[in-house]
Amino acid sequence: MITPFVIVPYVSAGPIRLGMDRSQLHALLGPPDHSKKSRFGARIIDRWNTEDLTVISSDAAGSVQEVGFGAKQSEAQVAGFKLFDRDGPTAYRDLCLADGTPKEHVGFTILFKFGVTLDGFHVTEQDDRAVTVFAKGVRDENDSRLTAVKI
Repeated sequence: MITPFVIVPYVSAGPIRLGMDRSQLHALLGPPDHSKKSRFGARIIDRWNTEDLTVISSDAAGSVQEVGFGAKQSEAQVAGFKLFDRDGPTAYRDLCLADGTPKEHVGFTILFKFGVTLDGFHVTEQDDRAVTVFAKGVRDENDSRLTAVKI
């Protein structure tokens, strides 16, 4: 696993810099285990199973826009909050409170202060938690489909 896996909002997720091109990404992590075109526009999805990482780039040669990972990245943290060292509901509550204005859309919680999306933090199976780090402009804080999260 990549350790330490520290998220710097809108800048990086561990050693992966948002905005780096796919050739730099592949030089850093090696070739992905799986790679496919997204059905949602001109984007490429690369997956590294051992690292529990999914990286979405803007197009075949383009820049890294999102980095998704699960509990296998057990040391992952943002703003001093470890994402997987406590039960999901406690981590979720603390992160939402620290963000101040968490938003929700189709079951995902978006924390714009930290540039992350949370999923699965309320389920019984703690290994189902997932976090996605996103680049500036990938999500719109003023999107009318977003609703405020009640903490």
